[in-house]
Amino acid sequence: MTQNGLGIESWPPPVAALLLDLSADLACVAGYDGIFREATGDWEGLLGWTEEDLFSRPFMGFVHGDDAQATTEQLDAARGGTGIVHFQNRFIAADGSSRWLSWTAVGMPGEQAFRAVAQDLTPKHDAEVRGRESDQRYLDLIESAHDIVQSILPDGHFDFVNRAWHDNLGYTLEDLPGLTLFDIVTEADHEHCSILIAQIMSGMSFDQVEVTFVAKDGHTFPVEGNATGRFRDGQFVATHTFFRDVSDRKKAEALQAAYRRQLEDEVAERSAALVQSEKLATLGRLSAGMAHELNNPAAAARRGAALLEETFSRTCSALLTLARATQDPAEAKQLAKLMEAAAAHPTDSGRLDPLDRGDREDEVGDWLAAHGLADSWEAAGSLVELGMAAADLDGLAATFAPGRLEAAITALSEAHNAYGLIAQIGHGSARISQIVGALKDYSYMDRAPVQDVDVQEGLNGTLVMLASKLRLGIEVVRDYGADVPRIETLGSELNQVWTNLIDNAADAMDGAGHLTIRTRTAEGGVAVEIEDDGPGIPPEVVGKVFEPFFTTKPPGQGTGLGLSIVSNMVRGMGGTIDVVSAPRHTVFRVWLPLRLPDTGAAAGDTHNGRPA
Repeated sequence: MTQNGLGIESWPPPVAALLLDLSADLACVAGYDGIFREATGDWEGLLGWTEEDLFSRPFMGFVHGDDAQATTEQLDAARGGTGIVHFQNRFIAADGSSRWLSWTAVGMPGEQAFRAVAQDLTPKHDAEVRGRESDQRYLDLIESAHDIVQSILPDGHFDFVNRAWHDNLGYTLEDLPGLTLFDIVTEADHEHCSILIAQIMSGMSFDQVEVTFVAKDGHTFPVEGNATGRFRDGQFVATHTFFRDVSDRKKAEALQAAYRRQLEDEVAERSAALVQSEKLATLGRLSAGMAHELNNPAAAARRGAALLEETFSRTCSALLTLARATQDPAEAKQLAKLMEAAAAHPTDSGRLDPLDRGDREDEVGDWLAAHGLADSWEAAGSLVELGMAAADLDGLAATFAPGRLEAAITALSEAHNAYGLIAQIGHGSARISQIVGALKDYSYMDRAPVQDVDVQEGLNGTLVMLASKLRLGIEVVRDYGADVPRIETLGSELNQVWTNLIDNAADAMDGAGHLTIRTRTAEGGVAVEIEDDGPGIPPEVVGKVFEPFFTTKPPGQGTGLGLSIVSNMVRGMGGTIDVVSAPRHTVFRVWLPLRLPDTGAAAGDTHNGRPA
């Protein structure tokens, strides 16, 4: 301490005063009467008060009114000089604001004064206030949130839960101390939660956690949220979770799934109905062609049967006439030989051209008339078909007695006619069998859906089914590759594909043109191309041909489902289909795998075919 000119010790000493001047702290001496005696530090810079201002007012005049009583109590405690007091208060600045100061003061009874040092706590205090306000806002948000928030201690008990936790689970504050996490989740989720907490303790966090909560009244509800760990100095102290009740969403999802299944079932049913409708339409078109194809051989067989009855009757009559007469062995032998010839050659083999045949029939007719057999002129054609001329008939006349010659010629002629009619009936029946067999093969009747199929045989069978439509003016070119393998596929559906594509090609050519069908081995499967030289598909619509209900045909001539169904069928067999088109050149390309896919549906874009 130093003494001033009045003999009073000055405080602080000059060196200490210099240090205080350099310090950010404030120092002062104030009498017990509250009047400042000295002030050291940047009072003016911090508070805006000059020394004159400080010395003009008592110390308590600068203290915030709300802090005046507490400050007075602290100063009274220090007045006796028995100890140092520490307190905080708000000090009024010159601009009317206030700053928080932390005081360290001691009473000096001998001087009747306080000596004190003050440190500005305003930044720290403001930060703490902001922190408390932030914490309060956070707490308010947590408390007002609809999400279920909980902080779980390492032993499973709850450190904190929000209002929504109580509202959803029904537990009170009094219940909370006795509860653990495993009391509020279903037993099925216990192991899952234990694993999650162990992973969280190792530093992991989870954005998608689903468990089922059990409320106090026993009802359960699904929740979804996130979970993360809280650590202090590297030590795990709690698990924080934010959950929300997703019961409504789960119900909505279940309802949506049910609606989706129902819609898929309806779509499947309607798709099946559309496919069946298209199949029936195709069957209708095929039926008309098949009726025509079957009618010709059936009519021929029916007509042959009717004529055979009459011919057989005349043959029997002639043979009975000969049987009643006495034939020598030479006549019987010659007749048997000629009858065998009639059976061996039931129809004219085309050995004679029409002019020669006409001339020979006239010659035989004249011979018959010359021998008094004018009524047998109808036999001339049959005799010529047997290769007989007038010279041969002379030999026959030399063998048979005049009374038996007419009966022999009639029997021979009618027998030849009968054998011819039998052959005609046989040919008609064989043609009917062939058509029926092709129809059976086409439909894969009485066979399992999945077949080991020869693609080329299927194409040939389809051509048979559509023969009546194609033969009008369409030339079919079969460009089949060698060693094309058989494939495992849906035989009936595949023939439906060929029918639609070939039928569409015939329609596009309007009954006249060239239809080319190519097959080859390609990329682990079989490729088939069906090409026509019709007018082509317009470029602006070629990409739409596989869309349902799209058609380029006039109204009433097409449903627009054929190619869409073809596309779905090919995709269902694991294959692909596409089309390229230009005037006089339209090609549908189909690729099929050697084996059906396990799922029964092919992956990839149906409209993107394999490279040609």
